[in-house]
Amino acid sequence: MDFTTAAAEKGSQYQDTHATPPMFIQREHWRYQTMRRAELDNNPDVVDLSNWHSFTNEQSQQWKSAGSISSAQIKAACEAYSDGVPLGNSIQDAPVYEHREFPGLQVVPGLLPPETQVLFTSCLMHRDLADPSHKINLQADYNIPYPTRLAQSPHSQRFDSSFFHRDRSAVDELLIPKVPDKQKPLNHEQFLFSKLRWLTLGEQYDWPTRSYARHATPFPQDLSKLVTGLFPHIRPESGVVLMYSTKDFMPVHRDVSEQCQRALASFSVGLDGIFIVARGEDDGEGDQAPRTVAIKVRSGDCVHLTGEARWAWHAMARTIPGTCPSFLGDWPVGTPGATAEETRAYKKWKGYMATKRINVSCRQVWD
Repeated sequence: MDFTTAAAEKGSQYQDTHATPPMFIQREHWRYQTMRRAELDNNPDVVDLSNWHSFTNEQSQQWKSAGSISSAQIKAACEAYSDGVPLGNSIQDAPVYEHREFPGLQVVPGLLPPETQVLFTSCLMHRDLADPSHKINLQADYNIPYPTRLAQSPHSQRFDSSFFHRDRSAVDELLIPKVPDKQKPLNHEQFLFSKLRWLTLGEQYDWPTRSYARHATPFPQDLSKLVTGLFPHIRPESGVVLMYSTKDFMPVHRDVSEQCQRALASFSVGLDGIFIVARGEDDGEGDQAPRTVAIKVRSGDCVHLTGEARWAWHAMARTIPGTCPSFLGDWPVGTPGATAEETRAYKKWKGYMATKRINVSCRQVWD
């Protein structure tokens, strides 16, 4: 598919980074947060693009086919990501769907094959999390006992530094608070299950100022190959990795800090989530009339935002427990290339991903 690279007519320089979200999307956010599971699963307002052929007439009128990403392109990108290790199973073309009333809001369900999802999770949660040059949400308040980093290794040994090699409740490798009278020390189970919220890759995003500054921290080369292989118009320079547990959500916000107006590719692995996007104003009319769309995002899906949709209000309203696919649920058990010793360590963490949703937004920051 030839994804558009055109810049939005209304770029981030025209947006207020501290603007308050309209009430109508905040109400929708709250509605999906509090909705009962049975109602959520059967709600026709929540679109599941993996079930395109079962769409209602109303859903079919709202969404259109926008082409596909060929199986050959997916295969080449995924095998470049895995250092040339061939995919074990055949794959199909990945359809791309676009919302008619939200130009640039495109969803590619099931884009990442299962084995790529396992490798994707392993690279992020073993290698990248253990790299102190990438920021995490706890660095400001805790001294992080990072694993010793070894020399870059071949693919089969690429995860020889990982927090998951440690015992869950070991007392000799605690995260010690920088101000002891304000926080308590954390063991690794508390750190990885409860307290870890986000990780940045490449150009570092500063949450308090909602802006980027140029740094020497490189974006992971293998992830860059994957993103550019699937979306040639994106040169990823920054990644924001968000970790969700079953009760977690992301508030309503806009991505308005980039100087670049290129598209964004957002990948999900693990638990399903309810992603909502909005346009318009509370009292708007015509093109500015309030409207929202809710999408069930599954493991392996990619949301591609370009044009006007790039600056839309959006949120992750809900993380749905019990929905992680079986091939990923036991992770870190199943980590590619694990030694016997590492496998024994990973068994102590078995089932970590069954409780998690990981979202990675890859973006080009600078033109």
